[in-house]
Amino acid sequence: MSMGRAKYRVSEKDSPFLRARLEWNDRFYGLARGKRNWQIVASALLLANLVLAAGLTWLSTQSRITPFVVEVDRSGQAVAFGPAEKLRKTDERMLRYELGMYVRDIRTVLTDAEAQKELLARAYAHTRGSAVAFLNDYFTRSNPFEAAARQRIDVEVRSILQLSDNTWQIQWLETPRSLDGRNDEPRVWQAVVSMEVNPPETTDLILTNPLGLYITEIHWTPTL
Repeated sequence: MSMGRAKYRVSEKDSPFLRARLEWNDRFYGLARGKRNWQIVASALLLANLVLAAGLTWLSTQSRITPFVVEVDRSGQAVAFGPAEKLRKTDERMLRYELGMYVRDIRTVLTDAEAQKELLARAYAHTRGSAVAFLNDYFTRSNPFEAAARQRIDVEVRSILQLSDNTWQIQWLETPRSLDGRNDEPRVWQAVVSMEVNPPETTDLILTNPLGLYITEIHWTPTL
């Protein structure tokens, strides 16, 4: 009996049926593993294509320009030109000029409606953040187009002091003038503004705000 049992005891290595099954399984395992690897590679390539497509789409929407400086002679002929160097730091005198212009734009009242619109459009092109809400509230209560039916207001900036890196104090004189040319009593106003400078990167921004100066917060009050 023991010899009979020993006769039929075979290993997987000696059985042709088991060897065939192992070979069959190995083939299917290899095919399945290869299919899985190709799926991973295809997914990675698809993701990379999507990222590249999104990047190209974003770049296509960005209008970037490089300003050039052209030197001309008295007859108008170009004698030298080249790309303008990027400013490392905005000149303080330019900041003061822009801040003074900003105050004149938002506080001046003109009898010419079109000219008044231009002043307001230029002021809002230099306004961001909470300063926009401040101006909206002010012009809702003090409509310059309605005020122009009674008088005009001339603005003269007296002083512009820097309080910190991005905070300035501006003082100006307002002189109301009636429609018949008489001057009313002038009044001194003072404002504290916060600002930021973001150099423009598109043609539209260069035309409306070439320095990239934006008023982000503003508060004003008449002085005694």
